[in-house]
Amino acid sequence: MSRQWLVIVNPRSGGNRNRGRLAAMLAGLQPPAHTIVTTRYPGHAAKLAMAAEADGGVAAVGGDGTLFEILRGVDRKQQRIALIPAGRGNSLARDLGLVNGGGPLAAMHWEQTRFIDLLEVTVTRADGAVSTHLSASTVAVGYPAAVVLLARKLARLGRMSYAAAATVAATRPLHFGACVQYGDGIPRDVRLSGFIANNTQHLANFVVFRKASYCDGMFEVMEMDAGVVKQTMHNVSALSGTGVYEPYPHTQATRARLWLEAPQTLMLDGELFPDVASLDVRILPSALECNGPKARA
Repeated sequence: MSRQWLVIVNPRSGGNRNRGRLAAMLAGLQPPAHTIVTTRYPGHAAKLAMAAEADGGVAAVGGDGTLFEILRGVDRKQQRIALIPAGRGNSLARDLGLVNGGGPLAAMHWEQTRFIDLLEVTVTRADGAVSTHLSASTVAVGYPAAVVLLARKLARLGRMSYAAAATVAATRPLHFGACVQYGDGIPRDVRLSGFIANNTQHLANFVVFRKASYCDGMFEVMEMDAGVVKQTMHNVSALSGTGVYEPYPHTQATRARLWLEAPQTLMLDGELFPDVASLDVRILPSALECNGPKARA
C-alpha cells in the first residue's frame, strides 16, 4: 500500500534566490505527494505537521529550521520524515547525502531509511520559564548564534551567507562565563566564546565534527575559546572540510548541562532563543526514521 505524504514547504528557505529552485522541486514532487502545503508564518510548520495524523510521511522542503519546527508537531512513532533540502545550512541533509546528490524525488524513496538520533534540549530562560525542544543537528550559544543572527541579515547571499557571516563575526568574538557538566561528571567553570553540542558532522555548510555520527547514540561537544586569528583559521579549515586546523578538542556525551553566568542567545538548528540562563541536552537514540539515498557504516 502506498504511503500518504504531506509535503510542507517553507518558501522563505534559502533566501529570495531560491524561488525558482523551489518551483522546480515542487513540480518534481507532485506525483508521489498526497498534499503540498506552504508555511505562512513562523511556527506554522509545527501546526501543519500536528494536523497530519492521516499521513504516514511528512516531507520537509526547507532547511534546518523547517525540520526543527516539524519535529514539534510530527508523530515520530507513526510517521516518517523526508528531507528535501532547500535551505542555506541543511546540516542533517548534508550528512545524509541529500545535498547535491539524489535529487528531490530520491528523498521520497524509503528502501534505505535509517533511524536518526535527536537531541532533547530543556531550556530555562532568565525569567524562569522552561521549555523543551528537539534538535536534529545543532545546539549552540555564543559565536555560532552570532553567526546565525548575522547570516539572516545576509540572506540575499544564499548559501554563502553563513560563510560570510562567520568571517565577519570572527573579527569580534565575545566571551562569556559558564559552568558545564557532562553526564555525572564534576561541573567546571569555564570562559568561552562559544559552546556547541552537535549531532552531525556538518554545522551548516562547515564540516566541523568529522568523526560525528547522527546514529551512534552520542553527540559531539565543542568548547570554543577564540581570538580573531584562531577562529578565522578554524573557519577556513571547517569550510574546506579538510580538518587541517582543529584547535578545540571534541568531547562525546549523552548529556551536557550548561549554566550561563549571564543570559545568552541560544541557537537550535538555525532558530534563535534569547535570554537563556541554562540548558540541558540529552541524546534520544534512534528517535526519528528518516530518508537518505546513501547508507552509512
